[in-house]
Amino acid sequence: MLDRTREAITEGLELLACSRDRLRPLLALAQAYQREYNWHQAARLHEEALRLSGTRAREALVRRQIGHRLFNEARYREAAAEFEWARDLYRSTGQREHLVRACQEAMVRSRELFHGQR
Repeated sequence: MLDRTREAITEGLELLACSRDRLRPLLALAQAYQREYNWHQAARLHEEALRLSGTRAREALVRRQIGHRLFNEARYREAAAEFEWARDLYRSTGQREHLVRACQEAMVRSRELFHGQR
């Protein structure tokens, strides 16, 4: 659905309406809104996904996506905190090491950019 954001949003809303497990459709729809720079709508969907996460692994997934949104908004300090939270959640659940490393790298980069803003 690259370069077809409006269509992705329409399809995402339809999928969300009929999904029993709303987490992944919420995250996909949030990403579509991010492509339109609609940070408010993406944040609203992320918050709903966070409430529905239910497990530490799913919460880590949501927090990592929140971190990406905040990074794209140039809110680097907040992004670093979300990536750190996701990293710690992934660690505590014994998730694959590449997810822990990815969150660590994103956290470090976010902090570098935050300190460069000052």
